[in-house]
Order: sequence, then C-alpha cells, then structure tokens
Amino acid sequence: MSLVPPVPPSSIGEDDDNNRSSNINNPTPSPPSSLHSHPITSSSSSSIPPGPVKLTARSCLYEICAQSHWNPPVFDCCNEQGPCNLRSFTYKASIEMKEGSGSKLVVECIGKPKFSKKSAAESAAEGILWYLVHLGYPKKPNRFKKLR
Repeated sequence: MSLVPPVPPSSIGEDDDNNRSSNINNPTPSPPSSLHSHPITSSSSSSIPPGPVKLTARSCLYEICAQSHWNPPVFDCCNEQGPCNLRSFTYKASIEMKEGSGSKLVVECIGKPKFSKKSAAESAAEGILWYLVHLGYPKKPNRFKKLR
C-alpha cells in the first residue's frame, strides 16, 4: 500500500481541468490536507474566542427558573398536523412560580405552529419570557453569557 502525498494548497481550485487529468492518471485520490493535521486536544491553551454568546429562549427560561428557585419549565407537544413530509408542531410551555407566601402561580403559553419540534418549543418559551419580562421577574435579563 502506497501513500499519496496531499495536494499542496496553492494548486487546489486553481485549474479544475489539470486536477481532473491528474486524477485520471493517478487512480488513488489524495486525502484532504485536514486528515494530516494534528488531532484536537482539550488543553487550556485552546483558543475559544471570548465574548458574548446568544442564548436561546429555552435556555434563558431555564436560567430564570433556576435563579428564582422554581421548578424547571415543562415543554409538551400539544398538536401535530399535516402529512409526514410537511408536519407542523405546536408546543405548550409551562412554569410554576412559587411566591414567598407559599402561593403558586402556573404560567402556560402555547407557541406558534412550526415545522420542527425545537423551533416550536422555542416559540412557546418566547411567550413565557415575554410574560415574565412584563411582570419584571428577570431583574437583569441575561441574554448574553460569557464563555469561560
């Protein structure tokens, strides 16, 4: 078994006709240069760009519930419509807010019908977040989170 050296980066994409003719003469294709690179290791010197990362509505809702010492939100699929290739999903999100006097308030929101379960749950979470913001619950809305 013979190994074929990788194609130098300067010749990639320059002339497709030359590359096609070289592939005809050389029956074994050369591996991409990414296969010859070093493996990724988990070290402290990895370069993760610092800065804010936008959180989803569901993750914000989970954070608000955790900070307020409430139970985590519950997401239920309440409706599926359409044929298999064009199905739409409607999700309902609910949270149970515990007040200081022991009273409980349940907030439920039904999201818009979406073509994926993930985006349908996201729509329901956005509805609850809208309600919580208007009640003044997230004192400082933490829509951005810094990476460590």
